[in-house]
Amino acid sequence: MKRGFIFSLIGFVFFVIIVSIVWYNWPKPSDTIYEDFRDQEWESVIKQVRALPEPSPYDLLYASQSLLFYNAGLKELDPEDQLKSANKFSQKFKIQYTESEIAGNKFPIFEDPFIGKLAKKSFLRSKALVARLENAAEWDNAETLAKYIRELLSINPLPILPSYSTALKNSLKSDRITKLSESDRSELGEILGFLSTREDSNFFSGRLKNTGENTNLRIGPGTENPGKARLKKGAILYVLDKDPRIETISGKKGNWIQVYIPESALSGWMFSTFTEEEPFSNEKSQAMVSKYTESEKSKAWDFAYWDENSPPFGFFGKYIQTEKLAIDGDYGIVIYGSEKNDYQELCRLIEEPFRSLEFKIQYLSGEETVPVFRLYAGQSGSWNHAYQIDLDRESIYINRNKYILENKSDSRNFQIQIAQNANSQSASLFIEEKAVVQGIRPEQGFESSDETRYKLCLLQSKEKNKSNLALFRFRFLY
Repeated sequence: MKRGFIFSLIGFVFFVIIVSIVWYNWPKPSDTIYEDFRDQEWESVIKQVRALPEPSPYDLLYASQSLLFYNAGLKELDPEDQLKSANKFSQKFKIQYTESEIAGNKFPIFEDPFIGKLAKKSFLRSKALVARLENAAEWDNAETLAKYIRELLSINPLPILPSYSTALKNSLKSDRITKLSESDRSELGEILGFLSTREDSNFFSGRLKNTGENTNLRIGPGTENPGKARLKKGAILYVLDKDPRIETISGKKGNWIQVYIPESALSGWMFSTFTEEEPFSNEKSQAMVSKYTESEKSKAWDFAYWDENSPPFGFFGKYIQTEKLAIDGDYGIVIYGSEKNDYQELCRLIEEPFRSLEFKIQYLSGEETVPVFRLYAGQSGSWNHAYQIDLDRESIYINRNKYILENKSDSRNFQIQIAQNANSQSASLFIEEKAVVQGIRPEQGFESSDETRYKLCLLQSKEKNKSNLALFRFRFLY
């Protein structure tokens, strides 16, 4: 009897352990959404996101882009099949569409219900907006195109400059840009001028002026194409495209170039010998850099309203209770070292990619090194250990790279800046505005991009030793 009871109890415990392991490792909704997006399963992504009561910003981004790519895929079908597929899709997901004319045929355009749920001027909304303009400019109607271009002009281009300039260039090639106001065109001209000074922009060195009298602007490259407008001498132009073929006109060799004229909101083709470079004002360019830098968003995580009986807001994982303290008006969380180097992670997802991470810390007591936090990079369900910050009484460490501190007992602000290079990245550690450790590679190698996500984890000691520190806040600059 007792033996049977013991075996039953062991079996029950074993069952609970198995269920717990399965539950812990079962793919979360955001994991499968990203995997389906990566596998170009557009309808599956949209179905999952529509079913979520509170989709994350990344879920909304993937759904927005999935809808866009599904819509683009309809171009591969015959016009009749396009409308059939659009009707079926619309009924299935309750997403409305309108019709636009392309090459004499009706083409369905789906309204994006996801992009509007992303925070305005956020990195992810900017990504969704850029993708829309880059891919849908040829079919969006004039009102929609103007709406998205106006929003694009309102955001800071610096964090996404290459894709920003590509999206703008593709949009300006469209003949549907007819709804921009005079002030819109003026602002567009300034931004195009700024982009012409940036080496990572598609408009770099592409600011020209017309040197001819009543120069013919044509609908295509070549004199066989009819004219669409006459350009006055001195008109400012921005190069959108170039025909590589060299021709001779009026005894001069050159190329046909596609240009956009902000003053008249026209795009078309003209011969390059009727133009000369007209650089944008360097003083204006520097002023715009300052304006964009000042407008950069930041977000802070602090512990002012944190109750030490619960994990800090937004953090998930098993919480090991610790103390809250105040020093000079700043509230912080106490983090301990470990007797056996045994730590448990308490993590929080960072909502969008950031340019730099500032944190304020102070070593309190003891002599041992205490881990401050660990930063993971990758995607939901596939995280890579990127960077770890540790602190002792004399030094701060980033991935075991040591910097000896002055004024060792003071609290101070540190900053990690992450630089993206092709498919890799590196980090630099700053104290106030001074770089003290540079070129630090992630602990685990991974393929990095501007869509890389981050997770920040506090390391909680299971068996506390006498060394500890106070962490006051994190501040992210986007």
